[in-house]
Amino acid sequence: MTPINWPASRQALIILGLFALFWFSWASHSRTLFNGLATPLFFALAAYLVVLASQYRIAVSPRSLFLFSLFAAWAVFADARSGEFLPALAMDSHWFILPIATLLMAQVFREYPLAFHAIRIGAALCIINLLLTMAVNAEWYDNWHYPPIFGHIQHLALSIGFLSVLLFAKNEMGGWVAVFFRLCRILGLALVFWTGSRTSLLALVCSMAVFIYCDWRWAKTLLIDGLIAIALSFFPAPPFPKPEGVLPRILGGVQLKSIDEVTVDTLTSSRLTIWHSTLSGLNDIGRLWTGVGGNGYARLQVMHGVIFKPAGHVQAHNGLVQSICDWGLVGLMLLGGFFYQSTLKPIIADRKLNDPTALAGIVYLLVTGMLDATLYHLEHLIYLAIAIAWLISQKPYRDEKKIAIPAPVVIALLLGLALIHTQTFDYRIGLYWYFRTE
Repeated sequence: MTPINWPASRQALIILGLFALFWFSWASHSRTLFNGLATPLFFALAAYLVVLASQYRIAVSPRSLFLFSLFAAWAVFADARSGEFLPALAMDSHWFILPIATLLMAQVFREYPLAFHAIRIGAALCIINLLLTMAVNAEWYDNWHYPPIFGHIQHLALSIGFLSVLLFAKNEMGGWVAVFFRLCRILGLALVFWTGSRTSLLALVCSMAVFIYCDWRWAKTLLIDGLIAIALSFFPAPPFPKPEGVLPRILGGVQLKSIDEVTVDTLTSSRLTIWHSTLSGLNDIGRLWTGVGGNGYARLQVMHGVIFKPAGHVQAHNGLVQSICDWGLVGLMLLGGFFYQSTLKPIIADRKLNDPTALAGIVYLLVTGMLDATLYHLEHLIYLAIAIAWLISQKPYRDEKKIAIPAPVVIALLLGLALIHTQTFDYRIGLYWYFRTE
């Protein structure tokens, strides 16, 4: 499978398109609370991939194609039984487009490795943009959970942490460029520490472990940058109400009055309660194995009358539990089988030979996805596609049987997925569908 050679001007256009898509992904969830701009972001992603599909050819192993086809068929089946077919299918289309995006972006990175530097420049500029926005809008200090500062302070930490991981890449760029990237990643880490996001901090620790596993020489750099970031994070004070006692946020939030109130559930901000009530609700209505279709956590509350404790959440704060809501245990096993065959198995086979930045980015997104909304939002799935694409692009072509996917088929699939979105807007948090508004 030989990549098509482009004129330099077309290469520049594709790289700029990748940069614009990355920036749009970052900016989308700073415009509105939680929902972001999922529909226009999907259109932008589909349009960009149509351009790539006209230039590159992709091929997949027969086993991966078979497993993904099984998962897609099951997801459509679950959506058909959801009672809201198009909104459910629109939500699941995020997962349908993810492998296509990954394979096509991997071709871009193979053909033009400096494209990843465009992503890194975007990551640095996003961090700087956020700092400037916070400085200019300092009068919003008491309400930084909401726009125009950022969609949500924890959402901020989830994204900033990933962007900081990308800036740890080692490459041939030196001098002031390397200094610029290092300063930006230190500022990014400081922002994560400042927000107090336990999920992001845990994910960063796991990502740093990946760097050290792949190359122990990273340890010194990680230690220095981390200590500087921690020192910077003390100024200014985090934008959270101070607890009446002296308990730090990591012990369970601002409602605790004494150390005796600390439990495993408070340490996880009621995550265990959320997951238990979600799985119990699915089991009670007989949908534990089959799910209730895309955006199933919302549908359980609105269409099936399941009462979750604590109330007020829009997703399950766990990618596995959210997947069970959407497609049931059967769908989760099919998706897990595809992910193992296509991504995890090659990673295990290569071990320390994997690109550390790409692998650390994947680990960061998966860890946050198990404790928060990372795998629920389209913008983070685009981050995941970029990380996996870079990982694939750094591996030599394997001598194995693959099935080539014709460009017209890929383009038809992309246009079909985009067509679904033209028929159902606000599918992730539809006003009349997601929340009853009598």
